[in-house]
Amino acid sequence: MKNDVINNLFTPASIALVGVSSDITKPSAAQWFLKSLINFGYKGSVYGVHPSGGEIYGIKIYTNVNEIPGPLDYVVSAIPARFTPGLLKDCAAKGVKVVHLFTSGYSEIEDAAGKNLEAEVVNIARQAGIRIIGPNCMGFYCPSAGVTFAGDFPEQPGFPGKAGSLGLISQSGGNCIFCIRDAASRGVFFSKAISFGNAADINESDLLEYMTDDPETKIIAMYMEGVADAPRFKKALKESVIRKPVIVNKAGNSETGARMCSSHTGAIAGSAGTWRSFLRQAGAIQAESMSEMVDISVVFTYLPHPAGRNVAVIGTGGGVGVQAADDVIKAGLQLPMLQEDVRRKLHEIYGSEAGSIFRNPVDVPPFASHEQYVRAVKAVADSDNIDIVLIHFPFDIWALVNKAMLIGPFTDMVAEVAGSIKKPLAIVLHYCVSAQAVKLACETQEKFVNLGLPVFPSIPRAAAAINKYLAYSEFKAAHGR
Repeated sequence: MKNDVINNLFTPASIALVGVSSDITKPSAAQWFLKSLINFGYKGSVYGVHPSGGEIYGIKIYTNVNEIPGPLDYVVSAIPARFTPGLLKDCAAKGVKVVHLFTSGYSEIEDAAGKNLEAEVVNIARQAGIRIIGPNCMGFYCPSAGVTFAGDFPEQPGFPGKAGSLGLISQSGGNCIFCIRDAASRGVFFSKAISFGNAADINESDLLEYMTDDPETKIIAMYMEGVADAPRFKKALKESVIRKPVIVNKAGNSETGARMCSSHTGAIAGSAGTWRSFLRQAGAIQAESMSEMVDISVVFTYLPHPAGRNVAVIGTGGGVGVQAADDVIKAGLQLPMLQEDVRRKLHEIYGSEAGSIFRNPVDVPPFASHEQYVRAVKAVADSDNIDIVLIHFPFDIWALVNKAMLIGPFTDMVAEVAGSIKKPLAIVLHYCVSAQAVKLACETQEKFVNLGLPVFPSIPRAAAAINKYLAYSEFKAAHGR
Protein backbone atom coordinates (compact mmCIF):
# COMPACT_ATOMS: atom_id res chain seq x y z
CA MET A 1 0.00 0.00 0.00
CA LYS A 2 1.31 3.42 -0.85
CA ASN A 3 1.75 5.76 2.08
CA ASP A 4 -0.22 8.55 0.40
CA VAL A 5 -3.32 6.34 0.63
CA ILE A 6 -2.78 5.92 4.38
CA ASN A 7 -2.19 9.65 4.67
CA ASN A 8 -5.60 10.26 3.08
CA LEU A 9 -7.03 7.93 5.72
CA PHE A 10 -5.76 10.18 8.53
CA THR A 11 -6.84 13.44 6.87
CA PRO A 12 -10.36 12.97 5.46
CA ALA A 13 -12.15 16.05 4.14
CA SER A 14 -15.56 14.44 4.62
CA ILE A 15 -16.94 11.74 6.93
CA ALA A 16 -20.26 9.88 6.97
CA LEU A 17 -21.56 8.04 10.04
CA VAL A 18 -23.73 5.12 8.92
CA GLY A 19 -26.27 3.89 11.44
CA VAL A 20 -26.93 7.21 13.19
CA SER A 21 -30.64 7.84 13.70
CA SER A 22 -32.43 11.04 14.68
CA ASP A 23 -33.78 9.43 17.86
CA ILE A 24 -31.48 10.70 20.64
CA THR A 25 -33.42 8.65 23.21
CA LYS A 26 -31.78 5.54 21.77
CA PRO A 27 -28.02 6.02 22.10
CA SER A 28 -25.90 4.18 19.55
CA ALA A 29 -22.26 3.82 18.56
CA ALA A 30 -22.89 5.91 15.45
CA GLN A 31 -24.28 8.77 17.57
CA TRP A 32 -21.23 8.51 19.82
CA PHE A 33 -18.85 8.74 16.85
CA LEU A 34 -20.78 11.67 15.41
CA LYS A 35 -20.92 13.63 18.65
CA SER A 36 -17.23 12.94 19.28
CA LEU A 37 -16.34 14.53 15.96
CA ILE A 38 -18.57 17.54 16.62
CA ASN A 39 -17.27 18.06 20.16
CA PHE A 40 -13.66 17.62 19.03
CA GLY A 41 -14.05 20.36 16.45
CA TYR A 42 -13.65 18.44 13.21
CA LYS A 43 -13.61 21.04 10.40
CA GLY A 44 -14.54 18.81 7.47
CA SER A 45 -18.00 17.87 6.21
CA VAL A 46 -19.95 15.47 8.44
CA TYR A 47 -23.01 13.48 7.36
CA GLY A 48 -25.40 11.03 8.96
CA VAL A 49 -26.81 7.99 7.14
CA HIS A 50 -29.86 5.99 8.22
CA PRO A 51 -32.85 4.53 6.32
CA SER A 52 -35.23 6.71 8.35
CA GLY A 53 -33.47 9.99 7.42
CA GLY A 54 -34.08 13.09 9.54
CA GLU A 55 -31.62 15.26 11.46
CA ILE A 56 -29.47 15.03 14.60
CA TYR A 57 -27.29 17.65 16.33
CA GLY A 58 -27.98 19.94 13.39
CA ILE A 59 -26.57 17.35 10.96
CA LYS A 60 -28.75 16.09 8.10
CA ILE A 61 -29.25 12.33 7.93
CA TYR A 62 -29.38 10.84 4.43
CA THR A 63 -31.05 7.52 3.70
CA ASN A 64 -28.09 6.29 1.61
CA VAL A 65 -24.46 7.36 1.13
CA ASN A 66 -25.23 7.96 -2.56
CA GLU A 67 -27.58 10.81 -1.59
CA ILE A 68 -24.72 12.76 0.01
CA PRO A 69 -23.77 15.74 -2.18
CA GLY A 70 -20.14 16.03 -3.29
CA PRO A 71 -17.21 13.68 -2.65
CA LEU A 72 -17.07 11.40 0.38
CA ASP A 73 -13.68 10.30 1.74
CA TYR A 74 -14.37 8.27 4.85
CA VAL A 75 -17.30 6.17 6.09
CA VAL A 76 -17.80 4.81 9.60
CA SER A 77 -20.08 1.78 9.60
CA ALA A 78 -21.88 1.12 12.88
CA ILE A 79 -24.58 -1.15 11.49
CA PRO A 80 -25.06 -4.92 11.95
CA ALA A 81 -22.40 -6.93 10.12
CA ARG A 82 -24.90 -8.63 7.81
CA PHE A 83 -25.72 -5.29 6.15
CA THR A 84 -22.14 -4.30 5.34
CA PRO A 85 -21.88 -5.95 1.88
CA GLY A 86 -24.72 -3.73 0.69
CA LEU A 87 -23.09 -0.69 2.28
CA LEU A 88 -19.76 -1.46 0.57
CA LYS A 89 -21.51 -1.64 -2.79
CA ASP A 90 -23.09 1.75 -2.15
CA CYS A 91 -19.71 3.15 -1.09
CA ALA A 92 -18.16 1.79 -4.27
CA ALA A 93 -20.77 3.61 -6.36
CA LYS A 94 -20.11 6.80 -4.36
CA GLY A 95 -16.33 6.61 -4.79
CA VAL A 96 -15.55 6.36 -1.07
CA LYS A 97 -11.85 5.90 -0.28
CA VAL A 98 -11.90 4.30 3.19
CA VAL A 99 -14.55 2.45 5.20
CA HIS A 100 -14.14 1.85 8.93
CA LEU A 101 -16.09 -1.21 10.08
CA PHE A 102 -16.76 -0.66 13.77
CA THR A 103 -19.11 -3.62 14.10
CA SER A 104 -17.96 -7.10 15.15
CA GLY A 105 -19.29 -10.43 13.86
CA TYR A 106 -16.65 -11.35 11.30
CA SER A 107 -13.55 -13.57 11.40
CA GLU A 108 -13.06 -13.11 15.16
CA ILE A 109 -16.03 -15.36 15.94
CA GLU A 110 -15.83 -19.15 15.76
CA ASP A 111 -18.29 -19.28 12.91
CA ALA A 112 -17.65 -19.98 9.25
CA ALA A 113 -20.37 -17.47 8.37
CA GLY A 114 -18.41 -14.68 10.03
CA LYS A 115 -15.24 -15.54 8.13
CA ASN A 116 -17.14 -15.81 4.86
CA LEU A 117 -18.81 -12.45 5.47
CA GLU A 118 -15.46 -10.78 6.10
CA ALA A 119 -14.04 -12.31 2.90
CA GLU A 120 -17.07 -11.08 0.94
CA VAL A 121 -16.72 -7.53 2.26
CA VAL A 122 -13.00 -7.42 1.51
CA ASN A 123 -13.58 -8.75 -2.00
CA ILE A 124 -16.17 -6.04 -2.74
CA ALA A 125 -13.84 -3.36 -1.35
CA ARG A 126 -10.81 -4.50 -3.34
CA GLN A 127 -12.72 -4.60 -6.58
CA ALA A 128 -13.85 -1.01 -5.92
CA GLY A 129 -10.47 0.26 -4.69
CA ILE A 130 -11.84 0.91 -1.18
CA ARG A 131 -9.59 0.40 1.84
CA ILE A 132 -11.05 -1.08 5.03
CA ILE A 133 -10.13 -0.42 8.66
CA GLY A 134 -11.22 -3.35 10.82
CA PRO A 135 -13.69 -4.92 11.14
CA ASN A 136 -14.23 -4.87 14.90
CA CYS A 137 -12.28 -1.73 15.83
CA MET A 138 -12.48 1.88 16.99
CA GLY A 139 -10.84 3.52 13.97
CA PHE A 140 -8.38 6.39 14.25
CA TYR A 141 -7.46 9.52 16.19
CA CYS A 142 -5.52 12.36 14.58
CA PRO A 143 -5.57 15.61 16.57
CA SER A 144 -3.97 17.68 13.81
CA ALA A 145 -6.85 16.67 11.49
CA GLY A 146 -9.52 17.14 14.16
CA VAL A 147 -10.57 13.48 14.03
CA THR A 148 -11.26 11.37 17.11
CA PHE A 149 -13.44 8.51 18.33
CA ALA A 150 -13.55 9.93 21.87
CA GLY A 151 -14.76 13.52 22.05
CA ASP A 152 -15.64 15.50 25.18
CA PHE A 153 -18.76 14.43 27.05
CA PRO A 154 -20.14 15.65 30.40
CA GLU A 155 -19.36 12.28 31.99
CA GLN A 156 -15.84 11.92 30.58
CA PRO A 157 -13.29 14.18 28.87
CA GLY A 158 -12.25 13.22 25.37
CA PHE A 159 -8.81 12.77 23.88
CA PRO A 160 -6.46 15.78 23.88
CA GLY A 161 -6.66 18.21 20.99
CA LYS A 162 -2.91 18.74 21.30
CA ALA A 163 -0.80 16.85 18.75
CA GLY A 164 2.49 15.18 19.64
CA SER A 165 5.10 12.83 18.23
CA LEU A 166 3.94 9.35 19.35
CA GLY A 167 2.25 7.15 16.76
CA LEU A 168 0.13 4.28 18.10
CA ILE A 169 -0.88 1.17 16.15
CA SER A 170 -3.23 -1.07 18.12
CA GLN A 171 -5.33 -4.09 17.26
CA SER A 172 -7.39 -3.47 20.41
CA GLY A 173 -9.72 -0.53 20.76
CA GLY A 174 -9.75 -0.66 24.56
CA ASN A 175 -5.97 -0.76 24.80
CA CYS A 176 -5.76 2.07 22.29
CA ILE A 177 -8.04 4.21 24.46
CA PHE A 178 -6.11 3.38 27.65
CA CYS A 179 -2.76 4.18 26.05
CA ILE A 180 -3.92 7.56 24.73
CA ARG A 181 -5.36 8.60 28.10
CA ASP A 182 -2.46 7.29 30.17
CA ALA A 183 0.19 8.84 27.94
CA ALA A 184 -1.58 12.20 27.81
CA SER A 185 -1.77 12.32 31.61
CA ARG A 186 2.03 12.09 31.60
CA GLY A 187 2.61 14.68 28.90
CA VAL A 188 2.99 12.38 25.90
CA PHE A 189 0.77 13.32 22.95
CA PHE A 190 0.01 11.66 19.64
CA SER A 191 0.64 12.32 15.98
CA LYS A 192 -1.82 9.55 15.09
CA ALA A 193 -3.36 6.54 16.77
CA ILE A 194 -5.35 3.76 15.18
CA SER A 195 -7.30 0.73 16.37
CA PHE A 196 -7.43 -1.65 13.40
CA GLY A 197 -9.10 -4.78 14.79
CA ASN A 198 -9.22 -7.85 12.55
CA ALA A 199 -6.87 -6.34 9.93
CA ALA A 200 -8.94 -7.75 7.09
CA ASP A 201 -7.37 -5.17 4.77
CA ILE A 202 -5.26 -2.40 6.30
CA ASN A 203 -2.88 -4.21 8.61
CA GLU A 204 0.03 -3.67 10.97
CA SER A 205 2.63 -3.65 8.17
CA ASP A 206 0.74 -0.98 6.20
CA LEU A 207 0.54 1.20 9.28
CA LEU A 208 4.13 0.60 10.41
CA GLU A 209 5.46 1.50 6.96
CA TYR A 210 3.36 4.65 6.97
CA MET A 211 4.39 5.82 10.45
CA THR A 212 8.03 5.11 9.68
CA ASP A 213 7.79 7.62 6.82
CA ASP A 214 5.53 10.05 8.67
CA PRO A 215 7.54 13.16 9.67
CA GLU A 216 5.09 13.96 12.49
CA THR A 217 5.77 10.60 14.17
CA LYS A 218 9.04 10.32 16.12
CA ILE A 219 8.22 7.27 18.25
CA ILE A 220 6.08 4.28 17.25
CA ALA A 221 4.14 2.14 19.73
CA MET A 222 2.37 -1.07 18.73
CA TYR A 223 -0.10 -3.36 20.49
CA MET A 224 -0.29 -6.60 18.51
CA GLU A 225 -2.08 -9.90 18.78
CA GLY A 226 -0.74 -11.40 15.53
CA VAL A 227 0.45 -10.52 12.04
CA ALA A 228 -1.24 -10.81 8.66
CA ASP A 229 2.00 -11.15 6.67
CA ALA A 230 5.01 -12.19 8.77
CA PRO A 231 7.77 -11.71 6.13
CA ARG A 232 6.50 -8.25 5.24
CA PHE A 233 6.19 -7.23 8.88
CA LYS A 234 9.69 -8.47 9.63
CA LYS A 235 11.11 -6.38 6.78
CA ALA A 236 9.08 -3.30 7.79
CA LEU A 237 10.12 -3.56 11.44
CA LYS A 238 13.83 -3.93 10.69
CA GLU A 239 13.70 -0.87 8.45
CA SER A 240 11.67 1.13 10.95
CA VAL A 241 13.93 0.65 14.01
CA ILE A 242 16.83 2.15 12.07
CA ARG A 243 14.96 5.44 11.82
CA LYS A 244 12.94 5.69 15.03
CA PRO A 245 12.23 3.66 18.18
CA VAL A 246 9.49 1.04 17.85
CA ILE A 247 7.90 -0.18 21.09
CA VAL A 248 5.94 -3.43 20.76
CA ASN A 249 3.54 -4.98 23.25
CA LYS A 250 2.87 -8.43 21.81
CA ALA A 251 -0.10 -10.03 23.59
CA GLY A 252 -1.38 -13.60 23.53
CA ASN A 253 1.82 -15.18 24.82
CA SER A 254 0.18 -17.88 26.93
CA GLU A 255 -2.00 -20.68 25.58
CA THR A 256 -5.07 -18.99 27.04
CA GLY A 257 -3.91 -15.58 25.78
CA ALA A 258 -3.43 -16.94 22.27
CA ARG A 259 -6.93 -18.39 22.38
CA MET A 260 -8.28 -15.00 23.46
CA CYS A 261 -6.46 -13.30 20.55
CA SER A 262 -8.25 -15.57 18.14
CA SER A 263 -11.61 -14.73 19.74
CA HIS A 264 -10.85 -11.02 19.97
CA THR A 265 -9.49 -10.14 16.53
CA GLY A 266 -9.07 -13.49 14.81
CA ALA A 267 -5.29 -13.19 15.15
CA ILE A 268 -2.77 -16.05 15.05
CA ALA A 269 -0.68 -15.16 18.09
CA GLY A 270 2.51 -17.25 17.74
CA SER A 271 4.76 -18.41 20.60
CA ALA A 272 6.15 -16.03 23.20
CA GLY A 273 9.71 -17.28 22.74
CA THR A 274 9.64 -16.80 18.98
CA TRP A 275 8.30 -13.27 19.30
CA ARG A 276 10.77 -12.28 22.01
CA SER A 277 13.70 -13.51 19.95
CA PHE A 278 12.41 -11.84 16.80
CA LEU A 279 11.82 -8.46 18.45
CA ARG A 280 15.23 -8.53 20.11
CA GLN A 281 17.04 -9.37 16.86
CA ALA A 282 15.09 -6.72 14.95
CA GLY A 283 16.01 -4.05 17.49
CA ALA A 284 12.43 -3.35 18.60
CA ILE A 285 11.73 -2.53 22.24
CA GLN A 286 9.43 -5.11 23.81
CA ALA A 287 6.95 -3.85 26.40
CA GLU A 288 5.26 -6.35 28.68
CA SER A 289 2.09 -4.27 29.11
CA MET A 290 0.32 -1.16 27.89
CA SER A 291 1.54 0.65 31.00
CA GLU A 292 5.15 -0.21 30.21
CA MET A 293 4.61 0.94 26.63
CA VAL A 294 3.64 4.34 28.04
CA ASP A 295 6.60 4.33 30.47
CA ILE A 296 9.03 3.79 27.60
CA SER A 297 7.31 6.48 25.53
CA VAL A 298 7.73 8.89 28.45
CA VAL A 299 11.47 8.18 28.59
CA PHE A 300 11.96 8.70 24.86
CA THR A 301 9.93 11.91 24.99
CA TYR A 302 11.40 13.59 28.07
CA LEU A 303 14.63 12.02 29.31
CA PRO A 304 17.85 13.47 27.86
CA HIS A 305 20.13 10.65 26.77
CA PRO A 306 22.27 9.52 29.73
CA ALA A 307 26.01 8.98 29.34
CA GLY A 308 25.72 5.56 30.98
CA ARG A 309 23.75 3.25 33.27
CA ASN A 310 24.85 4.59 36.67
CA VAL A 311 21.82 5.77 38.63
CA ALA A 312 21.61 7.75 41.86
CA VAL A 313 18.37 7.31 43.80
CA ILE A 314 17.52 10.04 46.29
CA GLY A 315 14.45 10.43 48.48
CA THR A 316 13.04 9.63 51.90
CA GLY A 317 12.73 6.22 53.55
CA GLY A 318 15.47 3.72 54.41
CA GLY A 319 13.45 0.63 53.56
CA VAL A 320 12.24 2.27 50.39
CA GLY A 321 15.88 2.84 49.45
CA VAL A 322 16.82 -0.78 50.08
CA GLN A 323 13.96 -1.95 47.88
CA ALA A 324 14.93 0.65 45.26
CA ALA A 325 18.45 -0.77 45.13
CA ASP A 326 17.10 -4.21 44.29
CA ASP A 327 14.68 -2.79 41.72
CA VAL A 328 17.30 -0.73 39.90
CA ILE A 329 19.81 -3.58 39.69
CA LYS A 330 17.15 -6.08 38.64
CA ALA A 331 16.15 -3.79 35.77
CA GLY A 332 19.70 -3.87 34.39
CA LEU A 333 20.99 -0.50 35.61
CA GLN A 334 23.90 0.21 37.98
CA LEU A 335 23.83 1.79 41.43
CA PRO A 336 27.41 2.81 42.31
CA MET A 337 28.47 3.88 45.78
CA LEU A 338 28.70 7.66 46.00
CA GLN A 339 32.24 9.00 46.01
CA GLU A 340 33.73 10.03 49.36
CA ASP A 341 33.78 13.74 48.52
CA VAL A 342 30.06 13.63 47.73
CA ARG A 343 29.29 11.85 50.98
CA ARG A 344 31.30 14.50 52.87
CA LYS A 345 29.21 17.23 51.20
CA LEU A 346 26.04 15.49 52.34
CA HIS A 347 27.38 15.35 55.89
CA GLU A 348 28.10 19.07 55.73
CA ILE A 349 24.59 19.80 54.41
CA TYR A 350 22.70 17.78 57.03
CA GLY A 351 25.20 17.84 59.92
CA SER A 352 24.96 14.09 60.53
CA GLU A 353 24.08 10.82 58.83
CA ALA A 354 21.96 9.82 61.81
CA GLY A 355 18.52 8.88 60.53
CA SER A 356 19.74 9.09 56.94
CA ILE A 357 21.83 7.11 54.43
CA PHE A 358 24.47 8.85 52.29
CA ARG A 359 25.57 5.95 50.13
CA ASN A 360 23.30 5.15 47.17
CA PRO A 361 20.31 5.10 47.35
CA VAL A 362 20.40 8.28 49.42
CA ASP A 363 17.88 8.52 52.25
CA VAL A 364 17.48 12.19 53.20
CA PRO A 365 15.63 13.50 56.27
CA PRO A 366 11.88 13.88 55.61
CA PHE A 367 11.64 17.41 56.93
CA ALA A 368 14.84 18.86 55.49
CA SER A 369 14.72 22.43 54.25
CA HIS A 370 14.31 23.41 50.63
CA GLU A 371 17.91 24.61 50.51
CA GLN A 372 19.25 21.38 52.03
CA TYR A 373 17.36 19.19 49.56
CA VAL A 374 18.46 21.25 46.56
CA ARG A 375 22.11 21.25 47.68
CA ALA A 376 21.98 17.50 48.32
CA VAL A 377 20.59 16.65 44.89
CA LYS A 378 23.12 18.96 43.20
CA ALA A 379 25.97 17.31 45.11
CA VAL A 380 24.81 13.84 44.03
CA ALA A 381 24.28 14.93 40.42
CA ASP A 382 27.77 16.45 40.26
CA SER A 383 29.37 13.11 41.10
CA ASP A 384 31.57 11.82 38.26
CA ASN A 385 30.24 8.27 38.58
CA ILE A 386 26.55 9.20 38.28
CA ASP A 387 24.76 9.37 34.92
CA ILE A 388 21.08 9.62 35.93
CA VAL A 389 19.37 11.11 38.99
CA LEU A 390 16.11 9.57 40.18
CA ILE A 391 14.21 11.53 42.83
CA HIS A 392 11.41 9.64 44.55
CA PHE A 393 8.68 10.62 46.98
CA PRO A 394 6.78 7.90 48.91
CA PHE A 395 3.46 9.56 49.77
CA ASP A 396 1.79 7.28 52.28
CA ILE A 397 4.91 6.55 54.33
CA TRP A 398 4.61 9.88 56.09
CA ALA A 399 1.32 10.48 57.90
CA LEU A 400 1.98 14.23 57.93
CA VAL A 401 2.11 14.54 54.15
CA ASN A 402 -0.50 17.04 53.05
CA LYS A 403 -1.12 19.40 50.19
CA ALA A 404 0.53 22.42 51.79
CA MET A 405 3.67 20.44 52.63
CA LEU A 406 4.00 18.60 49.32
CA ILE A 407 2.61 20.51 46.37
CA GLY A 408 4.54 23.66 47.24
CA PRO A 409 7.94 22.81 48.78
CA PHE A 410 8.58 19.50 47.03
CA THR A 411 7.58 20.65 43.56
CA ASP A 412 9.48 23.92 44.01
CA MET A 413 12.57 21.96 45.00
CA VAL A 414 12.32 19.64 42.00
CA ALA A 415 11.72 22.57 39.66
CA GLU A 416 14.86 24.31 40.91
CA VAL A 417 16.93 21.13 40.69
CA ALA A 418 15.69 20.37 37.17
CA GLY A 419 16.88 23.75 35.98
CA SER A 420 20.30 23.55 37.58
CA ILE A 421 21.75 20.05 37.21
CA LYS A 422 23.29 18.72 34.01
CA LYS A 423 22.40 15.05 34.50
CA PRO A 424 19.12 13.54 33.22
CA LEU A 425 16.45 13.66 35.92
CA ALA A 426 13.48 11.33 36.46
CA ILE A 427 10.78 11.56 39.13
CA VAL A 428 8.97 8.72 40.92
CA LEU A 429 5.76 9.40 42.85
CA HIS A 430 4.90 6.19 44.64
CA TYR A 431 3.60 4.42 47.77
CA CYS A 432 0.15 5.90 47.16
CA VAL A 433 -2.48 3.92 49.05
CA SER A 434 -4.93 6.38 50.57
CA ALA A 435 -7.37 8.33 48.45
CA GLN A 436 -5.70 11.55 49.62
CA ALA A 437 -2.28 10.36 48.50
CA VAL A 438 -3.55 9.24 45.10
CA LYS A 439 -5.14 12.67 44.58
CA LEU A 440 -1.97 14.47 45.66
CA ALA A 441 0.16 12.28 43.41
CA CYS A 442 -2.02 13.13 40.40
CA GLU A 443 -1.79 16.85 41.17
CA THR A 444 1.97 16.65 41.65
CA GLN A 445 2.43 14.63 38.48
CA GLU A 446 0.55 17.27 36.51
CA LYS A 447 2.89 19.98 37.79
CA PHE A 448 5.98 17.97 36.85
CA VAL A 449 4.57 17.11 33.44
CA ASN A 450 4.10 20.83 32.83
CA LEU A 451 7.81 21.24 33.63
CA GLY A 452 8.65 18.69 30.95
CA LEU A 453 9.87 16.02 33.38
CA PRO A 454 9.50 12.24 33.04
CA VAL A 455 7.29 10.98 35.89
CA PHE A 456 6.73 7.35 36.92
CA PRO A 457 4.45 5.60 39.44
CA SER A 458 7.15 3.25 40.78
CA ILE A 459 10.90 2.74 40.83
CA PRO A 460 10.76 -0.66 39.06
CA ARG A 461 8.80 0.87 36.19
CA ALA A 462 11.11 3.86 35.90
CA ALA A 463 14.21 1.66 35.95
CA ALA A 464 12.84 -0.83 33.41
CA ALA A 465 11.88 1.93 30.99
CA ILE A 466 15.25 3.67 31.27
CA ASN A 467 17.08 0.37 30.78
CA LYS A 468 15.14 -0.38 27.58
CA TYR A 469 15.79 3.16 26.36
CA LEU A 470 19.53 2.58 26.78
CA ALA A 471 19.34 -0.90 25.25
CA TYR A 472 17.79 0.56 22.09
CA SER A 473 20.60 3.15 21.86
CA GLU A 474 23.18 0.42 22.33
CA PHE A 475 21.57 -1.69 19.61
CA LYS A 476 21.72 1.18 17.15
CA ALA A 477 25.32 1.96 18.05
CA ALA A 478 26.34 -1.70 17.70
CA HIS A 479 24.78 -1.89 14.26
CA GLY A 480 26.34 1.33 13.07
CA ARG A 481 23.06 3.25 12.94
